[in-house]
Amino acid sequence: MTLRVGIIGVGHLASYIVEGLCAANNSPDILLSPRNAERASALSERFGVRTANDNQTIVSQSDIVILATRPPQALNAAADLPWRAEQTLICVAAGISCAGLSAVASPARIVRAMPVSCAAIGESPTSLYPDDANARRLLTRLGPVIALPDEPSFQAASVIGAYYAWIYALVAETMPWLEASGIPNAAGRSLVLQAIRGATGMMLAHPDDSPADMIRELATPGGISECGLELLEQRGALSAWRDACQVSLARLQNQ
Repeated sequence: MTLRVGIIGVGHLASYIVEGLCAANNSPDILLSPRNAERASALSERFGVRTANDNQTIVSQSDIVILATRPPQALNAAADLPWRAEQTLICVAAGISCAGLSAVASPARIVRAMPVSCAAIGESPTSLYPDDANARRLLTRLGPVIALPDEPSFQAASVIGAYYAWIYALVAETMPWLEASGIPNAAGRSLVLQAIRGATGMMLAHPDDSPADMIRELATPGGISECGLELLEQRGALSAWRDACQVSLARLQNQ
């Protein structure tokens, strides 16, 4: 029997989720909410998904519902719908508590998840709380799923969604310098992106080696790695990343 998945809120993240789910084998039957009609129509044309007349239809016809609205609209969007005990509601809107969701979507099983845009290519590291077999089976189609032990740790892990965006900012800062140094744009892009892929590949391949130990092996005394790292540390560029994580978490907690 084909899994039926409804999506309430058809923004950018929902689009990436649809793309990832449709790329996987045995893709589910996907039903989209009608509010963003233009985006829903584009997804329908591209992936053959359907658009519902209203959110009541989505809930009544779906086994799993993904709530992907903007956070301020999430609870209102989920309220007064025909939720069932055998359903799973996966909320991917940041900062919405399980208690808040339960108040409007009971008796459905409430799950929070935080995928990122590379869900479209099956590479999203998706945090999950609480661990739920139905949610895990679905979200694994989008990439590795990392279950968290409690809601505070899930909230902190959600900051990785912001960290993911900052990686693009780091790339955007480095590529123009390479081009200004005479390296063709395509070559510079490839060098930067393959360096990031290679570094993450090495850390994944050597889980018992700490990043600090790997840095010490690379930043030999008097070398260019050490020279650049010293400047970054002097200017607080590395510790600022931790500060950015903290301020992002505070924003989540105060939504």
